[in-house]
Amino acid sequence: MKKVNNLRDICYVSSNNLDDNYVGIKFLDDEIKVFFPIGYEIPTNNVECRKSILGLLKTISIESKILKNDLNGNDKNNKIPFDSFLWIINDYLNNGLYVDKEKKYIRGQNGKINWKKTLNTQFYISGKNAIYLNPYVEKNTLESNIITDIHAYCVGVSINYIGWLFGDISIPSNNIIEKRLDYYLTILNKTIISSFDDYKKTLLFNLKKILEMIDSNNKLTLKDYGTNKYEYVWEYMVNKVYGNEKVELYFPNSKYRLVGFNNYVYSSNLRPDTVFSIDKDVYILDSKYYKFGITKNTMHLPNTDSIQKQITYGEHIKTNFKNFKKVYNAFILPFNKNNNPFGLNNNIEYVGFAESSWKNNLSNNFYEKVSVILLDTKYLIDCYNKYTDNSLEKMAASIQNVIN
Repeated sequence: MKKVNNLRDICYVSSNNLDDNYVGIKFLDDEIKVFFPIGYEIPTNNVECRKSILGLLKTISIESKILKNDLNGNDKNNKIPFDSFLWIINDYLNNGLYVDKEKKYIRGQNGKINWKKTLNTQFYISGKNAIYLNPYVEKNTLESNIITDIHAYCVGVSINYIGWLFGDISIPSNNIIEKRLDYYLTILNKTIISSFDDYKKTLLFNLKKILEMIDSNNKLTLKDYGTNKYEYVWEYMVNKVYGNEKVELYFPNSKYRLVGFNNYVYSSNLRPDTVFSIDKDVYILDSKYYKFGITKNTMHLPNTDSIQKQITYGEHIKTNFKNFKKVYNAFILPFNKNNNPFGLNNNIEYVGFAESSWKNNLSNNFYEKVSVILLDTKYLIDCYNKYTDNSLEKMAASIQNVIN
């Protein structure tokens, strides 16, 4: 893999067009390219750029969580354990290669006697001496040496994948025979079961995940790590950062009363993306990974069916949940606070609202007007990764601009 001196040189922002909507890492021959989501301001400083790439990788792993609940999901990222790569490299840089610190004790063999354990075993008296027939002795096992080799091998795999993020890291030598990876996995599984050391178990689990990603021909091929459907990631992050209510409590539904049926026949539920509440007011968010905040093109705004759903959610909550005083609605769209056609520079910006022709839009039902909120992409990712603190109050205040 070609050496990367300046991380900013390999970073790009996706346009979210049909032919350019990939977000993540691509391995192209001996080159690497990193694609960020729309609205992301890529830092020029190498340290901050590395932090941004690592933060991006953590968001890509969200797709695996989403697709676990999708029986038809084909999760190509699930077999690429980037979290394990990061853990292994950081651990290697801090602690070096694995050395077994858990002592093994075997009875009745030659070696250094462990008297603390041996004194509790059976013995007989010969003259003035106590004779122990099966003393405990400390043993270094063959498995310990093999695990050191496995560790060195997995460090090499991790460096091949993401070592370019950390500069030059030398790959340690090992004696691993790749055709015997199944045997090495057996050793790891056996050692995990017998180990009581938390650090060692964490190491072994990460080594196991890396070995399991090697293909059936025991060959390591660098596979792209990313998604063409970052809209699901955007929706998930907004919900994690701003949602403080259980959305499943607020599902509107419908039902049929049919001739010849004794009971109602229920239809499918509608599901809001995110719901949060502050001071007895409730806010319903619809996360849209649309380009309006980048282009200022009104063709890139949510359609009427999205507006209809938001009003329905608001009406449902207003009718059925009397504990809330006011109900607000908002679309959440990405933008770049440092480079946008609106001349805006805050992390959260209100740019207007949507209203319908089938409501009077004059009442105090604020949910009938759906605020359009632009949210800085880098800020959202930083909040999701807990690099910075989010602010429900600022989000609420921005949405409430619809009152004026």
